[in-house]
Amino acid sequence: MRFGFHMFMVPPGELQEVARSADEAGWDCIQVADAPFFPEVTSVPYPYTPDGSRFWPLDMPVLDPWVAITAMAVVTKRIRFMPSVLRLAVRQPLLEGKSLCSVAALADDRISLGVGLAWMPEEFKWLSMDMKTRGARQDEAIQILRLLMRGGMNEFHGKYYDFDRLTMAPVPKKKIPIYVGGTTAPAMRRAARLGDGWVSVIHNKSDVEGVIAELNGYRREYGRDKEPFDIMLHCPDADSIDDIRRLEDLGVTDLQVTPWSVPGIMAEMGVGAIMQQQPSLKVKQEAIQRYADKVIAKCR
Repeated sequence: MRFGFHMFMVPPGELQEVARSADEAGWDCIQVADAPFFPEVTSVPYPYTPDGSRFWPLDMPVLDPWVAITAMAVVTKRIRFMPSVLRLAVRQPLLEGKSLCSVAALADDRISLGVGLAWMPEEFKWLSMDMKTRGARQDEAIQILRLLMRGGMNEFHGKYYDFDRLTMAPVPKKKIPIYVGGTTAPAMRRAARLGDGWVSVIHNKSDVEGVIAELNGYRREYGRDKEPFDIMLHCPDADSIDDIRRLEDLGVTDLQVTPWSVPGIMAEMGVGAIMQQQPSLKVKQEAIQRYADKVIAKCR
């Protein structure tokens, strides 16, 4: 099992110190958010809280994910970083490929890429993207990113993106895995069909077996059930070594936790109940080391 946590709501000034602490303690991955802007009013509810409300202040500082990752990569040695998830459907894939490859070069390829569709109609409207075609465009964008990362001359002629032979450098020396995010059936199908893995939100222990069975069913449907595939999720009630080993037996490869959160939070309380807990930097660092000593070291 690999272990990681998310930096959403962590103050930008703490990112480097938190990342350095996690790197030294033996954590495997840090996730960062992608949020270009926050509309004052949204036309649809937020999908990951029980009442549909946004749990963060709208003036909360959120760094561009590539800026945040670069800042942390230059002060660490081994830990990996991942946008979770990059709202690829509102971004131009050639430009995004340039950012991905550039950051990978600075981070010694310690990058994974989580991608998702974005949920706010305002993002698509104000960034001049068609929300109705977001799934099909993301499919093409994933293919484009894979082409760009392999180096050499490449061309792509799809329904939504079209370009003749071009090259981009630098490119990663190692494979950068692409994880597809989302809990809907179309999102899980996309992960099974195009992804190197699946990244989800929080689930209780009782939900995990059924969710993974559904995902594996899609993988068999697309003839990919024998290929390597990572499953990354947050399971806040997996609070013992036995719980974690059970998740590993079910196929979970990456467990996301928030080491400084108060125990006892269930998935139905929403992701905000976990992320809103932001103690001091010192408390975070102590919690990072404590979890590494008590849990991570025993699961190696």
